[in-house]
Amino acid sequence: MKIHILENLGVPDPAIMNLAVDHELTFPSQSCDKAETEVLISVKTKLGPVELSEYPKLKVIAVAFTGYDSVDLNYCREKNIAVCNVPAYSTNSVAELAVGLAISLLREIPKGNEAIRKGQWDLGRPGIELSGKTVGICGTGAIGIRTSEIFNVLGCGIIGWSRTRRKEFTDLGGKYVDTLEELCSGSDILSIHVPSNAETKALIGQKQLSLIKQSAYLINTARGPVVDESALYEALRDKHIAGAGLDVYSIEPVTRENPFLKLDNVILTPHIAFKTEEALKRRAEITFDNINSFERGNKLNRVDQC
Repeated sequence: MKIHILENLGVPDPAIMNLAVDHELTFPSQSCDKAETEVLISVKTKLGPVELSEYPKLKVIAVAFTGYDSVDLNYCREKNIAVCNVPAYSTNSVAELAVGLAISLLREIPKGNEAIRKGQWDLGRPGIELSGKTVGICGTGAIGIRTSEIFNVLGCGIIGWSRTRRKEFTDLGGKYVDTLEELCSGSDILSIHVPSNAETKALIGQKQLSLIKQSAYLINTARGPVVDESALYEALRDKHIAGAGLDVYSIEPVTRENPFLKLDNVILTPHIAFKTEEALKRRAEITFDNINSFERGNKLNRVDQC
């Protein structure tokens, strides 16, 4: 099959070539014959009717990412274009960053690094232990459960809210609450792990933020639109919550106008939760497994709506 990669996958080209045996492959830096291209590999490139109409022989869009909201699924259904994604390649990576952001906030690691580089020594206030805190997991899919496991091992109590309740969560000691409001009010650390869609847009809004303890922290390694950023900024600015660790934003990349840059109780990272060497290698492997599966007539990781 003729495959064109639209974006850098973060894996060396020779490694990708080894995965693309029996396929004709072009990389992002190379031009492709759009009239003959059968497969597109994308990460977050917008692929709507205008873009996709340039590929008349397109059979598969292999999204090398968990989220696939950049692809127009209705158009793909109409044109019989299969769409597949990579749902679990970065589970460990995202969970580890969520926990890392929590510890960084509680122990003020970035401030300590900055202070010592300025010749200072005392941060003023003592840090806070993670052990013994209650962590609220918003969304108990694979990443939410893995995050729960790590927090649990570190001595935290775990509560969760999710549209689907899973035995894996309760087996590790997690306790489900009935409402999102209960989750927010009962958490010392609120860690978000839900997908971005119409149902979850601004899921954490002004009402939910008003219920979070003044001493509590919010961690978002999911997707930016899940949190009402204006409401979060106000809560952080007015110290209604203690702080936040954010890896995702409603507008990416973050610009100088982003109001979170003005706050000293926020740790910001540039959407790197998924981005580890191990995860990127898994992502590339699964992406080509999806393509090969399609070629054999199977439906590995096909998006349900298609």
